Amino acid sequence: MFAELGLNVVRSIPLEQVLGLASGNLSLHGGVIRDAAGRIVAHLAMPASTGLLGGLPGLGTIGSIVNGIQLQALSSNVSAVKAATEQILNYSVATTALSGLGLVTSVTGFAFLASRLSRIDQRLGALEKQTKAIKQFLHSSQRAQLMAAVDHLRLSQHATDNETRRHLLLQSKQLFATLAHHYKLQLGEIDDIGELSATEDCYVLACLGSVMATSDLGMMDAARDEMLGHYADWRVIARKHCGKLVLKDDPARLLDARYVQSVPAGNLIKFLDFTNDSSRGVRWFDDLRMTLDKTTLVRSALSVIEPSVIEYANKLLVKDKMLQGFNAHMGFLSEKKLSLSYFARRVEETREREGAQYLVLQHAAAA
Repeated sequence: MFAELGLNVVRSIPLEQVLGLASGNLSLHGGVIRDAAGRIVAHLAMPASTGLLGGLPGLGTIGSIVNGIQLQALSSNVSAVKAATEQILNYSVATTALSGLGLVTSVTGFAFLASRLSRIDQRLGALEKQTKAIKQFLHSSQRAQLMAAVDHLRLSQHATDNETRRHLLLQSKQLFATLAHHYKLQLGEIDDIGELSATEDCYVLACLGSVMATSDLGMMDAARDEMLGHYADWRVIARKHCGKLVLKDDPARLLDARYVQSVPAGNLIKFLDFTNDSSRGVRWFDDLRMTLDKTTLVRSALSVIEPSVIEYANKLLVKDKMLQGFNAHMGFLSEKKLSLSYFARRVEETREREGAQYLVLQHAAAA
């Protein structure tokens, strides 16, 4: 199947792609490697479970993963390719874990959605006694509807009768689409960081669930267009919250020495570019230097950004990259007339048959 799709299956990341990531000519979006034009060069096919995370060296806390792994710093020396490959895999798995999403080659419908929903519940369970809002969130009717939508998707994948399968997918699609609209509206009214993070996670979950159902209904072009629309809406919301929570109206505060570890220079630039929907890069520092004065230092001393807020903002940056990769993947599936679930199952079957920790699906045209 993969040869017919223009894909070459290999057991390691090719040298030219390692060097491309090291030089910045290629970029990694979760498990998708893209070129400067946005085309998919390769997929990293890894297990759907997070078991791989513990098997790779060099992983520390979430913060150190996000801030410490710099692909541009990879050595271009051929002798360092093995170490560079491990770093690429580390980065891919770590950013996938932080984003709360999964690698597109491992997205298998209800199993993916159910596991993400379970993780949201586990995280909120620890906070339930702390805020009334979290308790209400966990016991809301929308929470029950999200579980029902996931369950309908599960039943559809086990249905043997085509009409029954289609009916279940349509029910799942309707629930997911309705919930996506609900969560999108809710996100503009929340200030609590715990509730905000959970609502945004559920919003993305509902969006992906709706896209999966559309794809499994055989409407690949519609699924691609729907994903593009959801991403555009999510990005507007995420940029707003990133600016409100971290940058506020005084981003120069983040030049304070207290934030050197949690918001290094590279991430500060990413926050500014993301929030302002720009690509100014290091030129932002000239703007910040122009605003520095004694009052900035006083405001910085009086206003502390909580670690949970910075971690959530980091998550938004990573999720943005992941969703860009997901959009590219949906475009590929639309072109090849394949559903998300079908492609993911074939990839996982191939990886297991090869007995490989991971496989690389090279896109011959882009490569």
